[in-house]
Amino acid sequence: MHSLVGQGRFAEAHALISDAFVERNGSAGYLLRAWVLAQEQRPAEARDAVDWALAIASPAEAGDVFVLAGVVLLSLDEAHAALTVALRATGADPDGWEPSVLLSDVYRRLGRIPDAIAAARRAVTLAPREAEAQIALARSLSAGRGVFGRIPRRNRAEHRAAAERALTLGAAPGQLVVPRGGAVLGGVGLAVFLGVQLYRIETGGTWELVAAGIVFGVTFGLIGVLAAMGSRRSGVSARTRLRGVRATTRTEMVGDEWLWRIAAVHVATVLPLPALLTTGLVADRAWRGAPWPLWSVALLSAAGLAAVCAVLLSVPWWYGEMFARRILRYAGLVRLQLTATGLLIGGTLALAVRGRTSTEAWAPVALGHLFWTVGGWLAASVFSARLHVLRRRAL
Repeated sequence: MHSLVGQGRFAEAHALISDAFVERNGSAGYLLRAWVLAQEQRPAEARDAVDWALAIASPAEAGDVFVLAGVVLLSLDEAHAALTVALRATGADPDGWEPSVLLSDVYRRLGRIPDAIAAARRAVTLAPREAEAQIALARSLSAGRGVFGRIPRRNRAEHRAAAERALTLGAAPGQLVVPRGGAVLGGVGLAVFLGVQLYRIETGGTWELVAAGIVFGVTFGLIGVLAAMGSRRSGVSARTRLRGVRATTRTEMVGDEWLWRIAAVHVATVLPLPALLTTGLVADRAWRGAPWPLWSVALLSAAGLAAVCAVLLSVPWWYGEMFARRILRYAGLVRLQLTATGLLIGGTLALAVRGRTSTEAWAPVALGHLFWTVGGWLAASVFSARLHVLRRRAL
C-alpha cells in the first residue's frame, strides 16, 4: 500500500480499487480505498470508506480491520477516532503486537507519552523481533524530549537499545525520531502574547482593561475559527469531532478507573484560575495604590464567577453524569477549591464596596490569589504524577 501511494500512481490505484474489487474484498477493499483517498486529500470520502469497513467487518477479521482503520484515521489527523479503533483492536486481539503499536502511535499523537511508552513496551514484549514494535518504542521514548530536546535520563538507555535493535531489524534511521513540530513554539508565542495583554491590564487604566478584554475575545475567537477550519479540512465537522473526542474520553473512563481520579485533579486545578485572572488583578492593583472603579470590580467578579460556573457545568457535559458525580466529590478537592475561590472573589468585591481601603488591607487578598493558585498547581502536579504512577503499576 505504501509503495503504491508513494509512487504517486493514483490512477492505477483507483483502477485497482474499483467497486467490484471493494465488493470482493470487503473491509480490506474499503480500507485500501480509504488510504488512497486520504493520500489524495479527500478526507470526507476516506472517512466514509473507513466507516463502511468497520461496519461490515466480520469477527474473524476484526483485529486486522481495526488496526488498518486506525492507521488510516491517523493519516486523516483523526487521532481520537483512531484511539477508539485502537482500543477495539486491543480487545479483539489482546495478544497481538500490532494493536499495541497502533495504540502507542495514537497516544503519542495525543501527547500522552507515558501511555504511548507503556503500549510500545507491551508490543516489544509480545514481538521483540518485529522492527515496527522497536520503532514504536524508540519513537515514543524520543517523543518525551524536554524543552531543550533531550530525552529524559531515565529513558536514554532504553531508547538507545530500542533504536539499535530496530536498525538491526531493518528500520531506517529516520523512522526512529519523532519530528518536533511548531506546536510548542506556537504555544509559547500565544502565552507570551496573552501575558503582554495581562500586563496591560495590570499596569494600565480602565481603557486598557476594555482594550485587553477585546483583544482576548478576538484572539480566542480566531482560535475557534481556525479549529473549525481544520476540522472542515479533515472532512468532519468541529461539532462531530468534539462529540467523538467526548465519547472516546467516556469510553476510556469506563475501562480505566484511574482516569476519573486524574480528571478530578485537573478540574480542581483549573478552578482557581478564573479568580486569579479577574479579582486577583483587581486586588494587586489596589495593593499598589491604583484601585479600579467599583463597576469594573463588579464586572470582573461576575466574570470570574461565571467562568467557575462554566467549568462546573462542563464537567457533566463532558464526562457524563456518573463520572461527574465522582469527579466533583473526589477527596473534597473540588469542594475545597470552590470554597477558596468563592472567598477570594467575595473578599475582593467586599473590600471594593467598602471603599477607601488601605493598601495594607489589600495585601493578604492579592497574595492569597497568587499563593493559592500557584500552590494548588504545584500540589495538583504532584498528586497527578502520583496517580499516573499508581495507574501504570495497576495496569
